Amino acid sequence: MRESRGVLHDLTWLTAAQIAAQLLNVAVLIYLARALGSHWFGVVQVGVAVAAYALITAEWGLMSLGIREVARLDRITAVHYYARIHMGLLLILAFIVFAAGLLVLPRLSFYANDPWVFIFYLAAVMPQVYMQDWIGVGLERMTWVAVTKTSRSLIYAALILLLLGHLAAVSNWPLHRWVPVIFLLSFSGSDLVMAAAVTRWLGRPVWPTFDAWSEWRRRLKETGAIGASIMTMRMLWNIDIILLGFLAVPSAVGNYAAAAKIVFILVIAMEVLWQALLPRMSRLAKVSPEKFSTRFNFYLVFVTAVLLPAAMVGIVLGPRVVAVLYGAEYAETAVVFQILCLSYCLLALGWHFGNTLIAADRQRAYFPPLFVSAIVALVGNLWLVPKWGGVGSAWAMLIAHSMLFLMTAIVCRSYFDRILLRPVAAIMALLFVMYVLMRLSLAWPLILQMSLMVVVYLCLAGPLLRWWTKAHFTHNWRD
Repeated sequence: MRESRGVLHDLTWLTAAQIAAQLLNVAVLIYLARALGSHWFGVVQVGVAVAAYALITAEWGLMSLGIREVARLDRITAVHYYARIHMGLLLILAFIVFAAGLLVLPRLSFYANDPWVFIFYLAAVMPQVYMQDWIGVGLERMTWVAVTKTSRSLIYAALILLLLGHLAAVSNWPLHRWVPVIFLLSFSGSDLVMAAAVTRWLGRPVWPTFDAWSEWRRRLKETGAIGASIMTMRMLWNIDIILLGFLAVPSAVGNYAAAAKIVFILVIAMEVLWQALLPRMSRLAKVSPEKFSTRFNFYLVFVTAVLLPAAMVGIVLGPRVVAVLYGAEYAETAVVFQILCLSYCLLALGWHFGNTLIAADRQRAYFPPLFVSAIVALVGNLWLVPKWGGVGSAWAMLIAHSMLFLMTAIVCRSYFDRILLRPVAAIMALLFVMYVLMRLSLAWPLILQMSLMVVVYLCLAGPLLRWWTKAHFTHNWRD
């Protein structure tokens, strides 16, 4: 039932899928930013943020719980029955959230720009019920999880790039209203891909069941802290977009979102990693806490080795990247881009620590840092956005993300080993070398300069990461 593949295999498939998906998403983002203009692009991005909150509320951590519990089940019949109960609960929650959203949305100021945009994005809670990616992750069928993720982005990109202009031309609807409709179609299409795979693995399709109230109560009790943590984390992801929608004009939202959506790839990279790690780390936390701690240190070095140089490149070369991608209309985006590169790097590291706590069944310890950081993000945006707009919002998020990183690191301090100091110090030295090279090559074409950074860093970091891997698998932490 469960594939006996290693983490490297899973990460290879997930990373390849995510690279393909993100390249498609970036192409669509740039196309929409240019085609819609900063005003309607901003309205659509507020709609995307509304959809994100609705999806999280309608799921409330059930998929994270499902991954963890399916990973610990050994019989196909047990997995199938577990999934049916899960889907029934998800369907009930989706109807509740959709109905509540229809009542709340008309009372929000940005709703008046175009109500249909927000209603369509709210409707995404329905196809989410049938999204069975979490079953694939729990069974460690990462190849099909990767295929599903890529298909979702591929369908969305194809419809946007090939049909969006024609749909607007032959209908009475404006261009921006078709964007959420296409989002719903791509979501539903990818659901069918994974549902077909799950049906083959389990021998029959998964349909919701509604006769397990006591089990629903147990799962909601188990997922309470996870759901609250995910919702609070969402505030640290895009409360800035929501509050800019309230406090600023849509064009300001468009300028901000143009930067945030690109830099957010750093956080998505962490999501990809944890889709491969969560089933294994959950089991390891139960059977061998010592090995769990060792693996935590091992993965943390690789995470740091990816996130920190990416943030460094974004900070130094951000204005050039924004100018190439978006053009003059999004000039204000450059400063936001630079601030968010550091901000999302810290957010991704904090999320890594938080997922470690979830894998160890310590999700309640994760919630206080999330809650405090979310309050800081909320207050910071309310204070800084009216005065400095998108730039003020970016600074508020940087402060909040820094706090999350520091507090989750403190909670996870018992997992740290002193051997971490050596590779982390080496990575910092490599960052200094990269910074000097970037400053010396500013006159080069952007593509050539970024290619140089990648080649130099890989050549320098490769021996370090090979030593770290050898030290981990030989358990010789003192050599």
